[in-house]
Amino acid sequence: QLTELRAEVPWLAEVPRNVCAQVLVELDGAWQRCFKRLARRPRWKKKGRDPVAITEPHPRVFRVTPGGVAFPKLGAIRAILHRPLVGDPKRCTITREVDQWFVSIQCEQEVPEPARRPGPVVAIDRGVTNLLADSDGRLVPNPKHLDASLRRLAHAQRVLARRRKGSQRRARARLRVAKLHRTIRRQRAHVLHVLSARYAKSHGVVIVERLQVAGMMRGGLGRHISGAGWSSFCTMLRYKLEATGGRLVEVPAPYSSQICSACGVVDAASRQGDRVRCVACEHEAHADLNAARVLLSRGNLGDAGRGGIGAVGLPTKRQLRVVRRGHSTVQVPELLKSSGLQSG
Repeated sequence: QLTELRAEVPWLAEVPRNVCAQVLVELDGAWQRCFKRLARRPRWKKKGRDPVAITEPHPRVFRVTPGGVAFPKLGAIRAILHRPLVGDPKRCTITREVDQWFVSIQCEQEVPEPARRPGPVVAIDRGVTNLLADSDGRLVPNPKHLDASLRRLAHAQRVLARRRKGSQRRARARLRVAKLHRTIRRQRAHVLHVLSARYAKSHGVVIVERLQVAGMMRGGLGRHISGAGWSSFCTMLRYKLEATGGRLVEVPAPYSSQICSACGVVDAASRQGDRVRCVACEHEAHADLNAARVLLSRGNLGDAGRGGIGAVGLPTKRQLRVVRRGHSTVQVPELLKSSGLQSG
């Protein structure tokens, strides 16, 4: 069908055949992920809305030159190669981001499996006010790049809304909005890369809470959670730890803000704003730091059936019981009993 369609549509014949075939391969992969409930239903691409990306999957068709890349039907493309290629080039992808073009070359090489390296264990609690809080007592404030650029972004979007569709002034206004979004996106990614690299280099095991980020973003804090980049941070942290011989452990998240990290008493009344003051032992700490220490205790259980370090990513079936304390009702999972954290 692709061959017949290229004969009927002139502009489609101008695109290299391998590139067109690769689009069909990616479409098939998108549908397979949709059927497995790993992604949403693929949507139609629209000119001017969706990013442009062309991939040449055959290494004998494109060629890497000292000054750039030779691509089929495009000829020699000047490019700045920021690092030398290591391995055998397998595929070449050209992408567009706003007004900039990038070329990425996928190479194949044999990499030995990194040995498990011993290292300190740290637990990280992700938040909105504070981007990260770890069990070592470190708080990382949230830079809130989106909030810092919100006024400029709102002004640029109002200007775009007033421009007539199809005009050059609208195209310039749209470009300005896209550049602001790109700046915010790059600022966020830079912070997350720096933090994830630091933890991956200095720790052998990193413990984080298992969160349903997609569901949490439907609430009132959706914009702030998206701006913090919780999922992106875990993705970066995971592949950087795996590359250095470390590992990322996910533990259950419920009630981490209501448990005293000193004595293990569970009570909603212990949480007072951004502080935790235990109603039993009067231990006081920052709420995020307290939650990070609770996650550390959960990860150090080593119970393969209860989400400890020996069980990465295993589902946890929680049995709940109701504990009444004063006027507050708290549901405490039986997981806390196995971890040695007793409810008061």
